[in-house]
Amino acid sequence: MKILIIDDQAETKCMGIIEECKKRGIQVEIAKGRNSALYRIIYEERDIDGIILDMGIPVYDNEYVEDEREGDDVLRELYRKKYNIPVLIFSTTNSNYKHKCDFVVNQMSEWNIVQEEEKFFSFLEKIKE
Repeated sequence: MKILIIDDQAETKCMGIIEECKKRGIQVEIAKGRNSALYRIIYEERDIDGIILDMGIPVYDNEYVEDEREGDDVLRELYRKKYNIPVLIFSTTNSNYKHKCDFVVNQMSEWNIVQEEEKFFSFLEKIKE
């Protein structure tokens, strides 16, 4: 199983997620911007079983722009192409598409696996299907 984490601060914000996935033998890849995420999902092998998405990501990796909301573009493209990949939203950023996702975690500064474990483990069960 493979999860793509789309977050420009994944190494710090998502350490709990990454560690829990590794314990379970789930491979984790990271994309830090909209363009690299879409390239990975659309043009490379379609072997992504689930996506964990921060809505406030930049267009390009290693770029920081305050109030960037490129996560909507990622979701819009997934819906447009009718990809059936479970998405866990891990963000406090507003979105036009959050309501379409089954799994939404409004993270604070860092993932607390205990605080939202039910949603996270439900997400993991969904990607096993």
